[in-house]
Amino acid sequence: MAAPVALNTTKRKFHKLLDNLTANKSQTSLVSVRDDPDGSTGSLTTAPAEPPPKRSRLSDLSMERPPSAAGGRARPLSRDSLLPRNSPERPGSVRLVGPQAGEGPSTPRKTPNYAPYSHDQFLARLKTFADVRLWSTKPDRIGEVEWAKQGWICEGWNTVACKGGCEQRVVVILRPKRKDKDGKEIDNSEDMSMEVEDELVNRYSDIIVTGHTEHCLWRKAGCKRDIYHIPIARRDRCEQDLFRRFQSLIAIEAHLPPPESITYPGEPPETISTFLPASFFAIADVSETQAIPDGIASSSPPNTIALAFALFGWSGVRQEGLNLIVCDHCFQRVGLWLYTKERIQQISLKVDVEESHLRLNLLEAHREHCPWKNPESQHNPVDGQLANTPAWKTLQYILGASKRKSPTLGQSLTSQKSPVHHPQVDKTDKITDTWKRLKSRLKSTTSKRTSNIGS
Repeated sequence: MAAPVALNTTKRKFHKLLDNLTANKSQTSLVSVRDDPDGSTGSLTTAPAEPPPKRSRLSDLSMERPPSAAGGRARPLSRDSLLPRNSPERPGSVRLVGPQAGEGPSTPRKTPNYAPYSHDQFLARLKTFADVRLWSTKPDRIGEVEWAKQGWICEGWNTVACKGGCEQRVVVILRPKRKDKDGKEIDNSEDMSMEVEDELVNRYSDIIVTGHTEHCLWRKAGCKRDIYHIPIARRDRCEQDLFRRFQSLIAIEAHLPPPESITYPGEPPETISTFLPASFFAIADVSETQAIPDGIASSSPPNTIALAFALFGWSGVRQEGLNLIVCDHCFQRVGLWLYTKERIQQISLKVDVEESHLRLNLLEAHREHCPWKNPESQHNPVDGQLANTPAWKTLQYILGASKRKSPTLGQSLTSQKSPVHHPQVDKTDKITDTWKRLKSRLKSTTSKRTSNIGS
């Protein structure tokens, strides 16, 4: 029975040592315990020899676990493992991540490659086709819009790729290369004088879908038909976007063409300006996300030239010393130096063309597929008043709808003065008149009967 007594004594001494360490009653380190040959703790503590608190049997069993349970080797004890669980010095079992852990703000989640619902990603893919040095004009069925809707980008000369997806590539060759004066083919060129065969167009129309691999999600479904739609149905939203474009044009105001050098359809900008708040033309620095403030009177007449450009979707930029107007949807770029009054006069005399034919048409300058110009690309709801209407007409209607007496599309855009008849209203009026006559007749009959009874 001597062995069990010695074992229990040793266990009590060990637990006493742990209590002293956690209570900070002794400054003795674990090195002293390791160097003591007989395991005695008499020289390590100055606490009175009182019986230690009883330990549970589960604690004793955990201390008696053989080394084999820990993978054949006993786990070394560390200072952190001996600290109390609620001690601030002991590392927690749950690691905090994010700003609370001092790691800075988390990285925003990246949009996946397959996002047919994303309008921004569609425009980003479409922008890769804007460079005329990489992509030549194609029929509408296999134009850049159709490729971008199905997940393709332009990676090289008439070469599309499913970047980030199945990584397939397709070279779109519709016409032979142009030749130089020596009869040699010119690289990265295309003979635009040659007609495109319908069978070839049909073939590439199928490849827009089947060019992806079998497992690629872009092969299963592309973007919806209305992905190109410009959301300007809300007046506050369209005013903010118009204001952003207007301010970018004011920044290059000195380089904008004069009124006689531009042309455009629809309402004149002077009329549209009366539908806008006065502060629209007075505030110079407003963030894109801010609403246009009210109550600030305009100190100068509105710049109708800049407003005309903004009404047709154009923004002003200055790149490498050149002043340009750009469209954020079809990515067309137009150099303003080509439409100065002097330039138009020179070209008119040189080619013997009237100056009116050389003016900058703010609508026709867009690419054919641009929603500012193309009603199919804009794809307004087919059951609404703005059905089959391009974006420029939609914008003018939205800005003037709340100011006009009769906010119907036909009257707001064509200024029709003839009255509009509504069959449903006419039918309701007839029923009302019939009911009034019936009530009058019934009242008359009742009065006669009452008089006869009284007599």
